[in-house]
Amino acid sequence: MKSGSCRKGLRIARTAAIVSAMLLAGTLLSGCKGSKNWLNDGVKLTIVEEGDLATGKPYRLRADRHLLDLRAEHGDVSTVNPVTGENAGTNEWFYVFSEENFSAYEPALADDTKADNAVTNDANDGENSSLKDFTENFRATLADGRIRKVRQTFSVNDPLLPDQWHLWNIGQNPYGVTEPPLKKTDLNVIPAWRIILPEEKQQLDGTGVYVAVFDSPVDINHEDLKDNIYYPEITGEGINTGLSLELLKEYPSQASHGTSVAGIIGASAMNRLGGRGIAFNARLTSFSEQLEAISLPLILKTKRMNLVNASIGSELHTFDSQAAADLYEALYENSIAVVHANGNGFDEGQSEQKPYSSSRCFVIDANCEFTQTNNLARYPFNINVGALNSLGVKASYSSAGSNIWVTGFGGEYGGDITDIPGSKSSAAIVTTLSSYDPKDFSDPDAKSPWRSQDNIYYTNTMNGTSSAAPSVTGALALVYQAKPDITVSQIRYLLAKTSRNDTVMPTLAQTPEEVQDDDYGESFFLSQGWKDNAAGFRFSDYYGFGVIDAHALVKGALACDSDPECSALKTFPEKYVSSNTSPCAYTDTTKRNVTCSFSDFRSADEGDDSLGDTVLAADAITFDVSGLSYLPEGLIDSCSRAVLSEEGSEERKKAVFDVNHLLEISAVSQSGTELLVKNIYANWDYGSGYTAREEDPDDPAMEPLELAVSGFYREPLSEEPDRHYQVSFRSVCELDVSSLNERMHLTVYGYPRGR
Repeated sequence: MKSGSCRKGLRIARTAAIVSAMLLAGTLLSGCKGSKNWLNDGVKLTIVEEGDLATGKPYRLRADRHLLDLRAEHGDVSTVNPVTGENAGTNEWFYVFSEENFSAYEPALADDTKADNAVTNDANDGENSSLKDFTENFRATLADGRIRKVRQTFSVNDPLLPDQWHLWNIGQNPYGVTEPPLKKTDLNVIPAWRIILPEEKQQLDGTGVYVAVFDSPVDINHEDLKDNIYYPEITGEGINTGLSLELLKEYPSQASHGTSVAGIIGASAMNRLGGRGIAFNARLTSFSEQLEAISLPLILKTKRMNLVNASIGSELHTFDSQAAADLYEALYENSIAVVHANGNGFDEGQSEQKPYSSSRCFVIDANCEFTQTNNLARYPFNINVGALNSLGVKASYSSAGSNIWVTGFGGEYGGDITDIPGSKSSAAIVTTLSSYDPKDFSDPDAKSPWRSQDNIYYTNTMNGTSSAAPSVTGALALVYQAKPDITVSQIRYLLAKTSRNDTVMPTLAQTPEEVQDDDYGESFFLSQGWKDNAAGFRFSDYYGFGVIDAHALVKGALACDSDPECSALKTFPEKYVSSNTSPCAYTDTTKRNVTCSFSDFRSADEGDDSLGDTVLAADAITFDVSGLSYLPEGLIDSCSRAVLSEEGSEERKKAVFDVNHLLEISAVSQSGTELLVKNIYANWDYGSGYTAREEDPDDPAMEPLELAVSGFYREPLSEEPDRHYQVSFRSVCELDVSSLNERMHLTVYGYPRGR
């Protein structure tokens, strides 16, 4: 190609070696801006039906003359639509850009070291313009047997897809962060999109799946969401109310939250607007999170609903509502999975919102918040989600805990955040913002180099487990499309089985962390690292069972009926509760250490029948700690103030916070698997009176407080005289073992072995 053959802005690779590398990677681009049909020897191809490079949706091409054959260098050409089985028309062909080549499609990135590795179309398009289209080299055989070469350019139909690293991570960095994304650290959704359901003659895109976005109001008029908004047949407060400009002006960082969540799940695709959602043809309904008692019953009445995304939570607000617990159980029984953001309190110490919390956890990089402080985080079948950043490690804010099930993609803060100590300058999530021009409210991306006039209705700074949860929800929408009759227990099994742990994703490496505490004069573990449980599942209190893999998840769902363990989970698990009296006892003379052992399990559903010789494979385990109470003696002065100070006084509240953050809770299964339930220094408000309880604020210790643990998943439970499930408490104060014994029990939801 001669240097003077195209308009200004053309770049030419400087060496033959670089050109060769480009060709091998499948990244040869159109030489000139606008050359959508590059003709050679008079053969012309026209796109008569749009496809998609990323998903492999076939393009329908029409030749301007009869061809004996048409072949492509980087894709596949056929006269039969590989998805629908439809035959092409006269002089027509179906073209699919191969998955292998798309995965290797890594043209010029926005930095000087890689700028010469590809030819860009136009200088005005910016450094990343070459990410937005691809030119294929075709070999056409004419009717007389002569061979002609034809070039055809195909566009990436969603202009912001190249910026959505959580979907397609090739190390791109249009965000101005100092640590660009680590290649291939993404959802692995592209091969999932390419799965074809032969009976339905469709690819996976969320078609037929309905998702409740339980959040702040979704902007139902957003250009990339409005076509996917579902208006259920029922009416009620908080359904699809829409997002107002007034709300955005008043709460600029919170009001657009639900809209950004919805975009991650199901923003439309192939419309040449913005980016795309994971399940880009799923239907979305907005339900207000402020109206739990109203919205959850409405979700249950909306018969088509498959999934609930709850990127909400209340840190340091311990409470239990039996009515809400009943609603979440009803969702489970209706095979509606609830995906919940587990919290962003890992690095949060003292603040105006948390006046009594200790910052010691932050100083030593320990988990700062005990997040099992509401029904959403504690309910045994809700899917609690932690967050991964674009570098392939736990996001700095992502709360750890024994209740995490899986890790999604949350990113970091999206730039250099000088007012957040320890924050990483790496990418956040690109998704929908609102349908209002950011100049009319406080633009969250105003200072980002990413912001331009072309993306004003979108953001590149969405982050948190609030982003990670919808990345899981979007993948699960593909699962529901692949297997509409799937149960929540099957979903949890597939997530535990197919998610990527440290053995396949080395960036997740995590070793146990230990610290010496001066108040105790003893050492404590702050995190447990990765552990293999007795059922063969690998678990971490940072990542749960690992980082979600959309392709492996969907393949597992399609094979569920032929997987004996998965197919056995079609029914609901049986529920057994320990009934042995006085399960808790002091383990030494200090009275500060207590261990509770559980036995004599009785059915909660079958007339109090005993477990007997049955062996259960645990599906979920919870234990009630509502009897946890301190005595006035201990190693620090706060022990006496936590018990003897005036009820409800600021002195007492602060003292309870002090002793709670110095409390450790751990658990051991019958098989010997150890879990850290609450690490020392993690703050929580239980028993402080800081937050009034809904049912009995004067007696907060007597409400049920069921804590969930994930790491014992599928391990056996049986009645054995010498081996028991155990829960242990280590406190800086003396513990009231009598109070614990009044309430303490273990609940196991499980399936009899052999089912």
